Amino acid sequence: MANTSTMRLIHGQTFDGKGYTNENSLAAGLMTKPDVINPVITHLMGKEEDKFPLTFLTEGQKGGTKYIEINDAQYEWPIINRLRKADVVAVAYTATSRPGVGNGYFQVLMKTNWLKDKHLISSASGYQAQIKGKPQQVGQFYLYTFQGTDPNPLAFCPLADLAVGSKWSMVGGAPVSESLSMGNESNVVMPGRMKNQISFLRKSYVLAGNIGNKITEFQFNVDGKISNYWIDFERYQHMLDWKQTAEEHYWESRYNRAADGSIALKDEDSGLPIPIGAGVIEQIPNSDTYGTLTAQKIKQVVGDAMYGAPDKKNVTLVLYTGYDGLDKFDTAMKGSLVSSGFTVVNKELFVSGAGRHLTLGGFFTAYEHVDGHTVIVKHLPLLDYGGRAESAPLDPISGRPTTSSEMYFVDQSVYDGTNNVQMVTQRGRANIMGVVRGITPMPFDFAGNNNQNIATEQDKNSVHFFSAKGICIRRNTHCFKLLPTLS
Repeated sequence: MANTSTMRLIHGQTFDGKGYTNENSLAAGLMTKPDVINPVITHLMGKEEDKFPLTFLTEGQKGGTKYIEINDAQYEWPIINRLRKADVVAVAYTATSRPGVGNGYFQVLMKTNWLKDKHLISSASGYQAQIKGKPQQVGQFYLYTFQGTDPNPLAFCPLADLAVGSKWSMVGGAPVSESLSMGNESNVVMPGRMKNQISFLRKSYVLAGNIGNKITEFQFNVDGKISNYWIDFERYQHMLDWKQTAEEHYWESRYNRAADGSIALKDEDSGLPIPIGAGVIEQIPNSDTYGTLTAQKIKQVVGDAMYGAPDKKNVTLVLYTGYDGLDKFDTAMKGSLVSSGFTVVNKELFVSGAGRHLTLGGFFTAYEHVDGHTVIVKHLPLLDYGGRAESAPLDPISGRPTTSSEMYFVDQSVYDGTNNVQMVTQRGRANIMGVVRGITPMPFDFAGNNNQNIATEQDKNSVHFFSAKGICIRRNTHCFKLLPTLS
């Protein structure tokens, strides 16, 4: 135990990794009664300590949150991006140094045939032209004819607007002559599809002998309930570890189905494929890095993530980060106050509240973007203590793992009456717990009865957890990850 005098310490915590527990495995500790342990663990650890933010979306809340249940391991959902978009110059223009001068025509190779006849178009610099005729396909690209709209006979299109990668977009419709004009064309956007799959997780532990009736010398009072049975505390540990394992999987897992639908990863016991779904981190498409975090950087990230969203009102972005990220966010916000002319005596000591209720030492945990989006900062413990954090290099200043400074902006708004972040489960297999019963007595029973019908002649019981779940981010284009760079 850190910062504990060894002269006063009778014994510290122990870690038992041999794979089973019997009378010789006892250690001090106990927990709440079995009939309430599962909801209490989910609620306390999810709501108050926030150790399981994704799990808490579906468990531990009053009334619960409905799962999306599917029959197969794979699932899909329709998507559609912006209904308007720009096209891109595919080949640099080299015909003349002043393309379009004197209101002349000039031809440009574009990547697609998105731009339509007679429509006005605008370049990145603001130069306007009109499409003249339908494009002609040349190889994989499309040859367009443009004509500038500027009445000045000396005006021409800047060559920078015709470099490879330069964007042109349709603006202001398709102007035509007062009479005898001909019709033109329009675009339509067809929905696409995204796919993911759920993962199947298992965890087991073994109880042997009379472990279910062994009493420790210690008592724990949790939520007003007292117990000194060892099995209560051990059951709590296994349940907590199961939830932590599942939560980490929802974040860190990576999609493993190949383009042809095959899965190379196989179960050695059954020989069957092992599907793994894409977790939150892999589903976030947008990424950037930062050295010193500033309020301007936060503003830029939010603006980039939400750019072009027509239904962006009341969008809530939850920023998941570790302890270092919490500190850096707070420092960035306070630094912005100072640079904006506010007088701050001590950046670490803020007074908040009113009247007789003042607090010294406040920290920023939210940010409102100029566009009205709200960022709520939430601690994600696995970035400090999870498996990846255990092997990550340490930050040279804070001494914490560098994962503690990672920031994941997740759009947890509601669109069309549906949460953007959802838990997907296989029908009837969201959470299953069962016991392979031997002759070992147990004060609780997962299987629904407590008789002495046994499934193994050995003096042991084995407890098994099973879960078929995955996380789906329906609109992942509004999500962003901001990763630290080592100094």
